[in-house]
Amino acid sequence: MSVVAVIALGAVPTTAQALNEVRTWNSSSTPLKVTGYGSTGYAYGTWKVSNTSNGTRSTASTYSKLSNADDHKVYVELETQVNAGYCVQASKYMSCTKKYWDHDSDTTSHHSSKSYVYKSASTGVSGDADYARGKVRALLDIPWRSDPKTGWSYTDGGDKY
Repeated sequence: MSVVAVIALGAVPTTAQALNEVRTWNSSSTPLKVTGYGSTGYAYGTWKVSNTSNGTRSTASTYSKLSNADDHKVYVELETQVNAGYCVQASKYMSCTKKYWDHDSDTTSHHSSKSYVYKSASTGVSGDADYARGKVRALLDIPWRSDPKTGWSYTDGGDKY
């Protein structure tokens, strides 16, 4: 009887199954593109959740570049979303009984390189969450003006709500 219970529990997906799985957002051939005030920024990358010495972390690894008009800079914002519903994950999709909510955010450092540069942003992940996903967008740092931004891009593997 206890062997059957162990087998049944072993089949239940857990958050741990998502740990260290790399998810993509956009690509080098289809990067996020943000324009404003004569500059254009591009960004793409990957995202994953991993256990670190600082706890469970959501990390966006980004590659961004800028076609610069006037002392502008490009950067990427990561918003870690979580949910507390029971989720079933497959290789490229998942379904959940609860919607995601924004948990924490971070931005990469700003730069003005004309070629792709690696930067990262990282947040904590709520201990109350059953699953997390990355939501990212590219922005231009324009002095004395609001920063133009792209719409949000969600990591592969997540339902969009």
